[in-house]
Amino acid sequence: MSKEKERVLEMVADGTITAAEGIKLLEALESTGSGLDMGKTARKRKIPNSRSIIQEIGPMIQASMGDVFKGRKSFEAYENIDLEEVESVTEEMEEAKELVIHGNADKGKSISIILSRSEDNILRAILDNSSTIRTGNKDNKRILLCKSGELSVKVPDCLSSVKVLSMGGGISSSDVRVPVELKTMGGGVAISNPGDRFSIKTMGGGLNISLDSTWKGNSKAKTMGGGISISLNDDVSALINASTLGGPITVGGNNHEIISDSGGGRGKSKISVKYGNEENLSTLKVTSMGGGIVIKRESDD
Repeated sequence: MSKEKERVLEMVADGTITAAEGIKLLEALESTGSGLDMGKTARKRKIPNSRSIIQEIGPMIQASMGDVFKGRKSFEAYENIDLEEVESVTEEMEEAKELVIHGNADKGKSISIILSRSEDNILRAILDNSSTIRTGNKDNKRILLCKSGELSVKVPDCLSSVKVLSMGGGISSSDVRVPVELKTMGGGVAISNPGDRFSIKTMGGGLNISLDSTWKGNSKAKTMGGGISISLNDDVSALINASTLGGPITVGGNNHEIISDSGGGRGKSKISVKYGNEENLSTLKVTSMGGGIVIKRESDD
């Protein structure tokens, strides 16, 4: 993706322009070969099918921005409840409680959120700097809020799910056994060895997904502004449905079957690939705008 197109997405993200205005600018970039000065009015040259491409980009921008703003509003809602400031959290969790983590970086600062599995029913959270974690409860949710630094969270298996929103940094999740929903703006996402279904959305970064045989449950991941890398353990059986606008799809590894392959041209591709021989497969749907998708077995490395 060109720097000009990335700048358009950033302008939409920070509210400088609307999603509709962003679509028009992307259309102008497409018709001028990305040679647009953001401070000047572009001269448009019509290129066949450029409008159809922009029409596909538009809903992706609007959907992603809708998720971001929805997350921002929910962060503000948690600000209105009674929150305690602590240096760290060590707490035995109740069964089936939901964990909600929001990182909203202060201006000029960054934040990253690191999830890993807890070996017991104890929730543990700590920041790597002198900042504090704000904690509270709402309904059946345990809430953690932070504004800078690296937040490390040990996630117990007794939770019903984990939801993470990061504004201004990346997210990583390793060996977590409960369903996770990860959203970030301004960073990438890495998830390895999940034990349940997951949902990922990012704007401004790539995705790295590593799956082993503990993963069960249909999952999905989407990125704007980056590529996707999927690495499967040799004993994983899965159906991968991948689509990209702006990059190629590469499939590797033994014991796989291409179910369908439709390259739409101009950087648009869709593919469905089956790994393993099981009938009831877990499904992973991945979508990338602005980058390619690589699917491989670990033995390919």
